[in-house]
Amino acid sequence: MMNLLKLVKYDWKRNAGFLLIVGALFVITGGALTVYGEVKNLESDLIYVLTFLLYLAVTISLCVTVCRTFERNLRYFNRRLLPLPALYTVLSPLLLGIAGLIVIGVAGVIHLLVLGGVVDTIHLRVFDILADRGFWAMLISSILFVTIIFSSITVAKVFRGKKGSWIGAALFIGLQLAVQWVETKLFPNMNVSTDQFFKSVNVKITDSADQVVHVQASVPNFWGPLLYEAVIIVLLVYMMTYLINRKIQVRG
Repeated sequence: MMNLLKLVKYDWKRNAGFLLIVGALFVITGGALTVYGEVKNLESDLIYVLTFLLYLAVTISLCVTVCRTFERNLRYFNRRLLPLPALYTVLSPLLLGIAGLIVIGVAGVIHLLVLGGVVDTIHLRVFDILADRGFWAMLISSILFVTIIFSSITVAKVFRGKKGSWIGAALFIGLQLAVQWVETKLFPNMNVSTDQFFKSVNVKITDSADQVVHVQASVPNFWGPLLYEAVIIVLLVYMMTYLINRKIQVRG
């Protein structure tokens, strides 16, 4: 476990410069957007949309960084420069990504509170989001998405040249379609994917003087899809570990 934490720390140090720059730009842009919207009296809906796009851009940057880190770790493992278990090669960038999502989430909570006090006369009950099942379902789906990318990169490394890239890309598309298709067949009434989560959100505003927004997402049959996606994540991690040990290492 200590070796895993050391590897996570090592991965962080390699990406700290870029991530800190992105984080600084993220904070500055978010603050400037809030202030500018208040000064220019922009529509609150427009401010929230622009803020969402800002968080989306930062999350994509984090995802790209994590995937590049994983690909680099695979090359180091292949060249015997990473004398650690193959499982750590997979878990380290994944944990780095989860930590990044937590930081973005905390920043988002603070930002929502600020926006509610500055832009609107209503206040968002952030606890409603954190306590809602749909939030955690969306989080698991995000981790599954990154794990599928990792799996595609791993399979691509098994084959040399452009053939590996094409096979990896095909696997990425195929895995997503297969996982979604099986999930739909197993849970036809489920409402757990990211896009469906947003469609299921219900907003209720209290009639009190200090209006409070209650956000709820209806996610029927919650535990089934959640456990299904968790099992897929575990299976993909096992597959990657096997390929790294038996295929990539032997080929190197």
